[in-house]
Amino acid sequence: MTLTAKKYLYFVLGLVISAVLIWALFRNIAFSDLWSALRGANYLWLIPNVALIVLTMYQRAYRWRFMVEPIGRVPFSKLLAATWIGFMANNVLPLRLGEFVRAYSLSSQHKQITKSASLATIFVERMVFDLVALLLIFGGVLYYSKIVLDESMRFGLNITIVVALVGLVLIFILARKPEQMGRAITRCLFFIPDSGTELIRSVLVKFARGLEFLRDARVTAWVGMQTLMIWLLMGISNIFVFFAFGLDLPLDASFVVLVVVSISILVPSAPGFVGVYHAGAVWSLVAYGVPKAEALSCALVLHAAQYIVVTLMGFIYLKKEHLSLKRLGEEASAGDHEPDEPKESESQPV
Repeated sequence: MTLTAKKYLYFVLGLVISAVLIWALFRNIAFSDLWSALRGANYLWLIPNVALIVLTMYQRAYRWRFMVEPIGRVPFSKLLAATWIGFMANNVLPLRLGEFVRAYSLSSQHKQITKSASLATIFVERMVFDLVALLLIFGGVLYYSKIVLDESMRFGLNITIVVALVGLVLIFILARKPEQMGRAITRCLFFIPDSGTELIRSVLVKFARGLEFLRDARVTAWVGMQTLMIWLLMGISNIFVFFAFGLDLPLDASFVVLVVVSISILVPSAPGFVGVYHAGAVWSLVAYGVPKAEALSCALVLHAAQYIVVTLMGFIYLKKEHLSLKRLGEEASAGDHEPDEPKESESQPV
């Protein structure tokens, strides 16, 4: 099966999953109850919700600056623009291309930041710092909330923690000793032709450029603190939507929604995480005794607030930076990485 065919099947699978979940969520729902809940909400509470959404985007860009700085100095405004554009792309493009678009939108304007290095910083940001923060919040929620996990879920959580810890160790080794790590990995891939292993080693070494900030313990700790703050603000932002619907829920409910939705959106879906986001939010709220119609109305508003703000701001920055979403999407979909490091004349800080 060709790569194009696999992408097409993944896209179709996402559409099917989203359609099935939307059907299941609206099935047996009294639309009069749904409309009543939506009409009775106090939407003034969305003001602090949206304010926190915007604040977390600024914090993401601020955090990213420390991760990119060892490669090249980039104005904060450019990092912020790339962040908005990348998150917007996830809302409107298929195949979860947002992270690639974010990396490419930055590297297209700053040649000293290669695509591979930019992608590496985003990979570490999302798969290391964000994952660890999510697990910490999840552990805290389980400790303080009344939700009880069955044995299979607890086993799955333990496996996830072990895999995350192993991944952390490998990432830190790659950051500190990229050449040695590259050689060790290629030796393990002895069954691959020499040309293939050399390509893998070369890619790993270039990828490691985006991990240089991990060599500084203070920067790593600072990025970790910023990550935890981002996730705490994201969890708190949900509370104001609960207030809008008059839901009397404990604080941990907001973070349960955050964690479950974050896990749910890993499932293939239509652009914008339609269906999977709503299913995760509804399941979380129903677990706290919220009627399904009210839970669904709250989930719709939670999703819509983020979707509208992120998409609007993303398009504004796309136009401001004179970038083409079509071109960025095509590059991201093709996985177009530059084969060479930037020239010395291009590697100076700006």
